[in-house]
Amino acid sequence: MKIAVPQFGEEVAPCFDYSVTIVIFDIKNNQIVGEKEFTLSSQWAVDRIRLLRDQQVDVLICGGIQDRFEDIVRANGIEVISWVSGNAKDLIQKYLNRTLTSDTQKQAHP
Repeated sequence: MKIAVPQFGEEVAPCFDYSVTIVIFDIKNNQIVGEKEFTLSSQWAVDRIRLLRDQQVDVLICGGIQDRFEDIVRANGIEVISWVSGNAKDLIQKYLNRTLTSDTQKQAHP
C-alpha cells in the first residue's frame, strides 16, 4: 500500500493544491517501510494527480483540497482523507489503526 501526504516540514500541508512537497510512504504489514519525497514544481492539479496515479498511490491524506480535484483523485481509484492536520506520520498511524477517516475531519489532531 502507498499513502501520499503533502507536507510542510513534518506536518500535513494545509492545502493539496498549493503544497510544494509530497511524501509517498510505502506500507507493509501496517508499518511504514519506506518513503520518497517529491517536489511539486507544477501548480496544475492535474500534474499532481498524475504523480499520484503514476506512483500507484492508494490513499491521499491531506489538509484542504478543492472539490473538483478531490473528485478527480477519487475517480483515479485513490481514497481521500481530507481536512486533517498534524504530524504526517502520526496521521498515517491513525489511518492504519482505522481511527482516521473522512468522518473525523478537522479532529485528527486536536
